[in-house]
Amino acid sequence: MIFDMHVHQNRHSSDSRLDIYEGVEYAKSLGLDGICVTDHDNLGLKSLAAELTKNSGIHVIVGVEIYTLDGDLLCYGIDEMPEKRMSAQETIDYVNARGGVCVAAHPFRDNRRGLEEVLYQVNGLAALEGYNGRTKPEDNFKSISTADSLALPICGGSDAHTVEEIGNFVTVFEDAITSEADLIAALRSGRFSAGVIKGRAVSREEIA
Repeated sequence: MIFDMHVHQNRHSSDSRLDIYEGVEYAKSLGLDGICVTDHDNLGLKSLAAELTKNSGIHVIVGVEIYTLDGDLLCYGIDEMPEKRMSAQETIDYVNARGGVCVAAHPFRDNRRGLEEVLYQVNGLAALEGYNGRTKPEDNFKSISTADSLALPICGGSDAHTVEEIGNFVTVFEDAITSEADLIAALRSGRFSAGVIKGRAVSREEIA
């Protein structure tokens, strides 16, 4: 199954121009099986997830992009935000303790929002975002190389802030995902790969 793991929409991410209803229809037109809405430090769209899934015919799962003291984490499977901004390790522990999972978002993007060298100090990540649609290729490649050195899998997401960006990068899962629980289990299993652009599968070597 193919998911865009990193999408922002304009109700809860102030820097996004993406209308969620248009977004899910566009994702469906690309042949995606689902999207993960990961607004900045906000889980507000959770109340609409079931309706969006039912009406669109694709799976809409709501996670969150948390800005930790060390950089951004994509977090899936929590219902409440931490009460305060914490370190990356504290945030990972918070999410994991609640049955969720964390992915390092755009780890080496040149805006000081990635974990960068902190990646070598934390434990409990499920994956690194190796392919991010708003990150320079050379920074994505560094993320991929770092994931290899840490023996962590990579996933992909568009980081869409406009409808047209959805699907620039996605994650391909080997198992069926029809719920948040399925997504968490799949991320923990490592049975997924990244490298799909607008529905066209490409290899890591082809992108590089």
